Formats: sequence, structure tokens, C-alpha cells
Amino acid sequence: MKVHTSVMTAGVLMAALFAASPAAFAHDHKGMDHREGKHNKKEMCEDFREGKGKFSEEHREERRQEMQEHRAEMADRLMLTDEQRVIWSEIHDERQEKHHKRMEKWQKKMEKRCDDMK
Repeated sequence: MKVHTSVMTAGVLMAALFAASPAAFAHDHKGMDHREGKHNKKEMCEDFREGKGKFSEEHREERRQEMQEHRAEMADRLMLTDEQRVIWSEIHDERQEKHHKRMEKWQKKMEKRCDDMK
């Protein structure tokens, strides 16, 4: 009887998950063309040139702040000592430098792509 109940429960749970999945992914994707599954390049280039949306400095600063808070929370959860926190900070500073270099390359690539679209 227990096996039968757990199999039925698993089936009901799976049905609920499948039924809820379209609702979970139904949010608006700004700049996406849902028919082709690709970004709307003209809109994305306009946003890039004007510094709007995820290309804005405010967005970058907000994201940077969120990541710093996340790292601080993670360090607290890991119960790092002061010495370990210094090492933790150095590791993330190195990662941030690498990320910054990748972003510079990406921005140059975006500029070239958007200039080609004019």
C-alpha cells in the first residue's frame, strides 16, 4: 500500500510540475524575438549605443553591489576568519579583473557588430 501511495504521489507531483512549467517561463524577455529564439539585434544595438537596460552604468553598479553583498553573505556562512577573508577578497578581485578584461573584449565586439548594422 505504501509503494502504491508513493508512486501516485510522485505522479501527481510530476503532473503539477509539468503544468506549472509554462507559467514559470512565461515572463517577458526584452530584446528577444520568441519566434526565432534570438535577440532582436536592432533593439539590442540601440540599447547598447544609448546605454540603456543592462548596458547602463546604473545596472552595472547595481549588479556589482549585489555581488559584493553575496560574497559577504557567503563569507559569513562559511565562517571565515579575518585572514581567510583577506584571501577570499584577493581571489574575487582577481576574478573581477578577468571579468573586466572579458567585458572590454565583449564591448569592442558589440561596437563592431552594431556599427556593421548601420
